[in-house]
Order: sequence, then structure tokens, then C-alpha cells
Amino acid sequence: MLAVARLPVRRALTRRSLATKPVYIQDGPPPGGYPAIKYKKNIPDKGPSNVAMLAGFGAFLSYGWYFTIDSIHMRNRLKIESYDTRMSLLPFLQAEEDQRYVEVLAIQASKEAALMADVPGWEVNKPTFDTIEWVRPKSLPY
Repeated sequence: MLAVARLPVRRALTRRSLATKPVYIQDGPPPGGYPAIKYKKNIPDKGPSNVAMLAGFGAFLSYGWYFTIDSIHMRNRLKIESYDTRMSLLPFLQAEEDQRYVEVLAIQASKEAALMADVPGWEVNKPTFDTIEWVRPKSLPY
């Protein structure tokens, strides 16, 4: 058999039920009242003073600047050393380049002499254009 849910029956309000209405008691504070709420900041007066903190910050900043400037000086010394090394090697590198250049000019002169052997009056390594200053040839094969 199926169980049927019973709905509560609403009773009609009568004068008697209104007169015997229960008395509600509102909650209130305990006798003597509630304790005071602590809302103020209670920061302890401990730790270093402002002057000590400023002195510590100044020391820390000075330490950082000292090593920053020292590293800049070291970097400049390394740049000068690198520059001096390059300047001292430059004559040797230029001598090698000049030697290679002379060899290439000799090869080009021999090729030019072989190529223009049939042309009467051709002079090997004679400039094609009349210029006042020396111009380095642009067609060097390296």
C-alpha cells in the first residue's frame, strides 16, 4: 500500500488562540555589558630607530655603489687591454694582408700578360684611367 503524505491542517484563528499568544523575550547584553572592542593599533615600539635604519640603508647603498664603480673600472681596464692587444697585433695582420695583396697582384699581372700577349703596345699593370691618387683594385679574389 502506498504511503500518502499528510498535509498539516490549518486551524482557524480564534479569539482564544490570539489571547494565548506566547510571549517572546528579546536577547540583550549580559549584565555589566560586553567587554570593550580593541580596535586601536597596538604596534610595539621595538626595532631600530629611524636614524639607525637610515644609516643602515646608507651603508648598504654605499657598499653597492663601491662595487658597481669598481666593476666599471675593471671593465674599462679590460677594454683598454683588449684595445692595446689589437693595436699591437695590427702591424702583423697588415703585413700578412699586404703580402697576400702582392701575391694576388702578381697572379693578376701574369694572367693579364698571358691574356693580352697578342695586343700590340699593351703594358701590363698600366692604369686604365688617369688618376692623381692611387686607387686600390676592387676585383681581388679573396
